[in-house]
Amino acid sequence: MKNEIKDKYQAYLKKMKSSILLLFLFVNILAPYNSCAQSEPLVPIERGSLLLNDHPQLLDSFLTGGHINLKYVRTLGHFLTNNDITVYKKIAISRRSNASIRHIKHLIERLEEGFQDNLLVNDETREVFYELYLFNESLKQKSIANSKTKISFSDKIKMEVHSIKSKRVFRYKNSITAHEAKNVNKNNLQEDPKDSPFWHKSVKQVPLDKRFAQLARAKKIKAKKEMVVLFDKPSLSGSAPKINVLDRDLDNKWSLKWGDEVHTDVVGSHIFAALGYDVDHPYYYEENKLTLIFDGLKEIKNKEELKIKIKEIYKIDLDPFITMYGTVTIQMTQELAELQPYVGKQFVRFKKCVLEARPDRVKRMGSFLPGLLSNEDRRELRGALLAHQFIGNWDTREQNTLLTTVHMGDYKYRMSAVFSDLGTSFGVVQGIFPPDFKVGLVNEFSWEVASCEGGKLKLNSSINSILPPYKQATYQDLLWMAKKISELNASMLRNMINKAKWPDPIAELYFHKLVSRRASILKAFNLTDPHPIAFDRNLTIKVDGEYVVKNGELLIDIDKNKNPESFLSKKGRLTNYGH
Repeated sequence: MKNEIKDKYQAYLKKMKSSILLLFLFVNILAPYNSCAQSEPLVPIERGSLLLNDHPQLLDSFLTGGHINLKYVRTLGHFLTNNDITVYKKIAISRRSNASIRHIKHLIERLEEGFQDNLLVNDETREVFYELYLFNESLKQKSIANSKTKISFSDKIKMEVHSIKSKRVFRYKNSITAHEAKNVNKNNLQEDPKDSPFWHKSVKQVPLDKRFAQLARAKKIKAKKEMVVLFDKPSLSGSAPKINVLDRDLDNKWSLKWGDEVHTDVVGSHIFAALGYDVDHPYYYEENKLTLIFDGLKEIKNKEELKIKIKEIYKIDLDPFITMYGTVTIQMTQELAELQPYVGKQFVRFKKCVLEARPDRVKRMGSFLPGLLSNEDRRELRGALLAHQFIGNWDTREQNTLLTTVHMGDYKYRMSAVFSDLGTSFGVVQGIFPPDFKVGLVNEFSWEVASCEGGKLKLNSSINSILPPYKQATYQDLLWMAKKISELNASMLRNMINKAKWPDPIAELYFHKLVSRRASILKAFNLTDPHPIAFDRNLTIKVDGEYVVKNGELLIDIDKNKNPESFLSKKGRLTNYGH
């Protein structure tokens, strides 16, 4: 009997040891592995430095005898934080957000403390000068831009002139300018600029094609596979049809768009993020994957009223983009639980759309002022010209840049400059009579974007606004960006293109064309390709025995019912996509 009890006890101990060993393995090996698989660690994004080698004279107003000019600082702070000041030069001033006011007051307090301590101005205080100046001018620029609800005739003429001019002015000789001789390391003419609100170096922990997601996580953007959003108000900006909507939490805002940019904006933003820039965050939604709810309390209460408003503002018929509409039913909530609070409310769903984040943590000012405060001297902004050329972005106007503040938690904020609205790309055509333009036409997206002619580099993609940094870009600036583009390998390019969810033959054709454009850039700069990628300029694709792509050209307008904007027709948003 004693031996039997002893044997049972030994077996019990053996079982316990096995359980403890398994628990040890899970806690120390399996659990951490599982956690990493679910979510990569968030690599923090710091603000970086705004300081230039030569400080702009525009900042002299902040100084008096080498010390802080407190009177000027207080006057500026009052303008930036007082919402009772509603007019600037007879123009209504945009309301300042509470978060922006809080951040600016914190900056002012730092300068107040420096003044009280009678400190000489140093790099730390200059960083604050730069930031306050940019906030001040950006607010003014935003107010002026908001006062112009429509593009004037003279602005249209200017865009057309720049489009024509840009085809012939971007010629570069391999040389060193006087500015570069003074400001750039002669032993490394393509050295990276330091991290700044305008650009950040890549980090090993984050693959280039994942930088878009890293930026989104830092801003607490949560785009789900299926989204339920609430109508907020019409949008009056731009030419692409859009409305403002709210997340179900009523805090985070989104811009809901239709038309020819729903694919291109997604890829363009991913590529710019991969190259080191901050961007807007558009997400593509396939058929019936987004539900727009009307709560009955806003200006627009159902699908019919939405159609009328979109037609009134954008002259576009929304009907071809709509799949379902009506009243939310209990049966619908069984398929999508998030609809439960909205039973009995009006809804509408779409064939395709793009949802662009306006997170509560990010406050948008005006432009990031590419031609002010010597920003035209920044390599990261000059080099962006080649990034625009790479994706064929046509609309490079100043209003498509943004100065933002990002809440980092604990009432800490960082300034960030954003390249916005990158969807006017990947094959653009413009019409004058009648006025129109269309984007996302793969057959209009050239196979090459750069070449070397007569010993000079030539760029061939037109842009509608030659901003100061692009006008002053040098061969070395563009060579720097060319090296960044060379770091995008085949897997990265495919991953980013796949985010747009083009039909497969079109996605494949875009992949080959992007790879070819990348190759033309590296060849023009005589760079060795670190990640050689094969491409076929005579790409041919058959579907069900029928040629869809032949000799590198799209032949068939794929699934035209599902893609009412059309991938072949050149009729764009200003002519209702031909409907």
